[in-house]
Amino acid sequence: MSRYRCEHGTAHISLDDGKVNALGSASIAAVNEQLDHATLDQASAVIVSGRNGVFSAGFDLSELRSEASAPDRLRRQLIDLVLRIFTFECPIVMACTGHALAAGAALLLAGDRRIGVNGPFKLGFNEATLGVSISAVTVELARYRMPMPWFESIVSGDTFAPRDARIAGFLDHVVDDDAELTREALSAAEALGRIPSHTFHEMRRVARGPTVDVMQQERSRLTALP
Repeated sequence: MSRYRCEHGTAHISLDDGKVNALGSASIAAVNEQLDHATLDQASAVIVSGRNGVFSAGFDLSELRSEASAPDRLRRQLIDLVLRIFTFECPIVMACTGHALAAGAALLLAGDRRIGVNGPFKLGFNEATLGVSISAVTVELARYRMPMPWFESIVSGDTFAPRDARIAGFLDHVVDDDAELTREALSAAEALGRIPSHTFHEMRRVARGPTVDVMQQERSRLTALP
C-alpha cells in the first residue's frame, strides 16, 4: 500500500498499491501513520512519491460505493490529510510519478514543492466530468495554487499533461525521466530541510494563513453536517 524509510534526515513515503494508488480509508490512515513516523524520526523533510506511471488516480471507487456514508467519510479523511500536509511541521516534496487525478490532485497540491515526470499522464480535477462535486476545502487549496484561467478547470473537469500542468499550477517543475525525478525531489527536500525550522514555519504561516483559515472553517462546517 505504501512504504516508509528515513535516510540522512529525509523521510520517504512511497505510495504503491500495485494499481492506481487509490485513496481509501486504509491508505489515508497509512500515510498519516508514516507522517507520524517522520515526526518521531525528526525528519528535516519528507518526500511523497507514487508508483511508476501514477501518483494517485483519486478515491478508491469500490469503497466509495460500499455504503451510503462512504463518500462523506472519505472526503473528510482526505480533507484532514491535505490540511495536515499543507501545515506539516517540516517541508513535504511531492514526486509526481504519473497520473494525479481528483483526490490525487488535491494530495499533490498540498505539498511544499511538486516535481513531476513528463509522459502521457493526466493531472487535474476531473470530478465534473464524472458528475461529482469538489469540497470547498479542496477548492480553496486549488485557488491558492492555480492561477486564472486554469483555476476554473475545476468547474469543467479539464486535465493537463505534465508540462501544461506546471503552467496550470499543479507542478513547480517537470523532469524527463524517473531517475531525474528522484534526484530533483531529493535535492528539493534537502534544500528546504536546510531552512531553519522557525523561519520556514513563520514564512509559511504568513503566506498560507488566510487560505488555511478558510480551509479549516470549511472543514469544521463539513464535520458538523450529519
